[in-house]
Amino acid sequence: MDFMRILQSLEEFLYEVMTWLIFYPRTMWRSIRHPIQMLRYSDRELNDPLEDRFADTLSPPLFLMLTILLSHAVELASHTALPPTHSPIGKEIMASDQNLLILRSILFAIYPLMFALRRLQRQRAALNRETLRKPFFAQCFVAAPAAFAIGVGTIMARAHAHWIAIAGALLAIGAVVWYLWVETIWLHSHARIGWFAAFRSALGTWLLASLINSAVSFAILGT
Repeated sequence: MDFMRILQSLEEFLYEVMTWLIFYPRTMWRSIRHPIQMLRYSDRELNDPLEDRFADTLSPPLFLMLTILLSHAVELASHTALPPTHSPIGKEIMASDQNLLILRSILFAIYPLMFALRRLQRQRAALNRETLRKPFFAQCFVAAPAAFAIGVGTIMARAHAHWIAIAGALLAIGAVVWYLWVETIWLHSHARIGWFAAFRSALGTWLLASLINSAVSFAILGT
């Protein structure tokens, strides 16, 4: 009986992983092509029963984590040297791909978290685990493409070839511009504020998230 349960669990796991090959690129394409629609789609899906949510895409947090994993795989394939670290904790993290992936997932998740908090603030909604879930899930959809482009751009920027480094910097900058553009449109339409106020709010939230990201990274890695 236990063996059959293990076998069924393995079957479910294999099927789930194989579906990622279909639904990951689909989710990525929709998030890049129709980011505002994906933000609204996430809100609708979380109103459905648990077993019916995100049936035609990946769940947003999983999508973000797989994207960071893909960016990490690109880094490994490029044989790009990691920035040096001098802290004991940093050396422990850098020595393990698993620890590094966990850290990067947490660091990139700061951005959807901060924009989710901004949305609740604009709505004057109570802050708790349930009210935070819906905006956080939605924000993961648009954070993932930006995270991948910034990650790959950063890898390219460390290349020895001058033109690759420049292309990487442009890719990372383009990703930030796209991300701010999406968040500005979202705040303008969802919070019902003017374009300048929406951009200022998006930029301020992004800068705060980047500051927290850098502070956590420096505290842990010492770089």
